[in-house]
Amino acid sequence: MIKVLLTGGIGSGKSRVAGYFREYGAFVYDSDSSARALYGSDAALRAKLAELFGAEVLTPEGVNAPVLAGIIFNDASALEALEAVVHPAVKEDFLRQAEASGREVAVMESAIAGSKPLFKDFFDVVVVVESPDQLRLERAILRGSTEAEVRKRMEAQKTSMLMEPDVVIGNDKDLKTLEKQAKKAWKHISKAF
Repeated sequence: MIKVLLTGGIGSGKSRVAGYFREYGAFVYDSDSSARALYGSDAALRAKLAELFGAEVLTPEGVNAPVLAGIIFNDASALEALEAVVHPAVKEDFLRQAEASGREVAVMESAIAGSKPLFKDFFDVVVVVESPDQLRLERAILRGSTEAEVRKRMEAQKTSMLMEPDVVIGNDKDLKTLEKQAKKAWKHISKAF
């Protein structure tokens, strides 16, 4: 199984590229939504979160996002502690679901995994989707976020990649151009198996 990291910031178009990869036959794992699901279903993760941040960060369905955000966005060490328990759970969940899918290519869609040491030597292929900041901002606002929310996410996602991209997809034109680049990236991925 070929493990692919598909990364890019908010509004870059990585979800659209993930959709193309899914059409081409890949198993695609959205790390954000999967982490939210783990908050509600992984008993060991929930116990660690309660131990680290207090029971008030938990709800029966997952986490109380505003409470947790208030803790981690005001304390860098709290964010590191959160990542130290969440990222291994996400990595394990990705592998479990990817294996169960039976697909030859497993793609993790993640804005931040490329900057985390836990994932440094984990992926076989790294695909980065890039767009100019103003275009990313406009796209994210069209999806219903406020400018302040988008700028905050963009700032939070500014991290240094710990791995060299194998493919860079520029998403500053139309969807036809984006799909052509996604097909080209898929050909590169296909060479790995």
